[in-house]
Amino acid sequence: MKPGQISETQQLGPMSGFIIPHTMQISIGILSFQQLLSKDSGQDAWLACLIGGLFSLAIMWMILRLLKNEQKFGRADFFSIHQRLFGKWLGGLLNFFVTAHVVLFGVVFLRSYIEILQVWIFPQLSVFTFTILFCLIIWYIVLGGIRIVGGICMLSFIYMIPLYMSTVFAVPEAYFSNLLPMFEHSPASILISAFHTTHIYLGFELMLYFYPFIKRPQLAKKWCYFGILTSMYIYIILMLMATVFFSRGEMRLTIWPTVTFWKSVSFPLLEHVDMVIIIYYMWALLPSVSMSAWVASRFVKHTFPVIKQKYALVGVLLIFVIISVLIKNGEQVKIANDLYGNIGFFIVYAYVPFLLFYQWLMKKVRGKAA
Repeated sequence: MKPGQISETQQLGPMSGFIIPHTMQISIGILSFQQLLSKDSGQDAWLACLIGGLFSLAIMWMILRLLKNEQKFGRADFFSIHQRLFGKWLGGLLNFFVTAHVVLFGVVFLRSYIEILQVWIFPQLSVFTFTILFCLIIWYIVLGGIRIVGGICMLSFIYMIPLYMSTVFAVPEAYFSNLLPMFEHSPASILISAFHTTHIYLGFELMLYFYPFIKRPQLAKKWCYFGILTSMYIYIILMLMATVFFSRGEMRLTIWPTVTFWKSVSFPLLEHVDMVIIIYYMWALLPSVSMSAWVASRFVKHTFPVIKQKYALVGVLLIFVIISVLIKNGEQVKIANDLYGNIGFFIVYAYVPFLLFYQWLMKKVRGKAA
C-alpha cells in the first residue's frame, strides 16, 4: 500500500455519496424551516425549496469536479486542496476556518435539539449533563472510524422514513385552497426565501472531507445528485404540508411547524405522539454531530500528524460541550443558527465556485492538469 493511501477496510461504498450528504441535510432545520420561508413568499415558499435544491445540485457538481481534478495530485479533500493551492500557512489558516464552520455545524444542531427538548418535554433539562452524555455516544461512534459513522448515517436514513410518511395524517385536515393563488409573490420575494433555504440544505459540502474514503468515487457521482434530489423532495413535501395544514396567521406564530403538526397526531393508546417523535428524532442528530466531530478531529491529525485522531477527538468533543453550555437561551440559539447559515452560504455558494475557478487558473498558469 502506497504512503498516504487509505486502507480498504476504512473505505466506504459508492452509495455513501447518497446516504451521508442526505442525512447531513435532514436535521434540526426540518422542524422549523417552514415559518422562515413563508415570511417572504407565503404559499409560494415551496418554490424557494425547489430553487434552493437546484442551486445545491449545481454546487455539488462543482464539488465533485474540484475533487476529481485534485485526485491527480494525491489525496483529494478540502485540507489537501488548500495546502496545494495556497501553501502551508495560508492553506492551514483556510483549513482552520472551514473546520470551525464544521464544528459550528455540529454544535448548532446539538444545542438546537436540546432547546426543543427543554421547550416541549423537559423544561429543567441540564444542557451540560445532556451534552456530556451525548458526546460520550459520539465519542464511541467516531472512535470506530468513518465506516461506523457511515453506518450510523444509513440507520438514520432508514429510521427517518416513518417520520416522512407521517405527513399523510395532514391530508384529512388539509385546506388545499391555502396554496392559492399560486405564483402570487414576486421573484425577489421567492429568491429571498430561497436564500433562507441555505440553512436546511447545508451539509452536503462535507463530501469535501470524506471523498478520499469512497472506494470507487467515480460510481458515487450519481448517488450524490440523488441524495440532494431526495432531500429537495422531502423539503418540498413538508413545506406543502405546512402550507395546507396551517393558516397564514398560524404559520407566522408557529416556531416549529413540523413539531406542532406532530402534536395534532394521536392514537388511542398513544396521546402525545410529538414527545415520542422528538425523542426518536435523536437519530437525525447522531449522523450530523458524528460527522462534524470526525472532520474536526481529522483536521487536527492532518495539521499535527504527531497527534492521533482518537486524542484529537476528545479535545473536539470538549469544545462541543463548552460552546453548547455557553449558549444560554433560545435567542442565542437563533443567533448561532443564523451565524452558521450565513457563513455556510459564503463557504458553499461563493467560496467553492471561486476555488474551482482558482484551480482552473492554476492549471493555466503552471501549465499542469489541476
